[in-house]
Amino acid sequence: MTLDEFEKLVNSHDLTYDYSDDGSVWRNGQAQYAKIMEASKLFPVEDIRRIWNAKCDKTLIADEAPRWYWKD
Repeated sequence: MTLDEFEKLVNSHDLTYDYSDDGSVWRNGQAQYAKIMEASKLFPVEDIRRIWNAKCDKTLIADEAPRWYWKD
């Protein structure tokens, strides 16, 4: 996996999947999150943090985004 592929994976991820009442949405979100976590081990944490936090900033309301930021 390249860093560009990782970024595409993160950008296609539904950050709100955990709140879904639809079991298939939750399972898909959980599987994709697991893939993101596994792939994150391949790259420097600075790149992971930049990509993930940018997704949070684009997707979530400003007051909530920092709560979801990558913490490592």
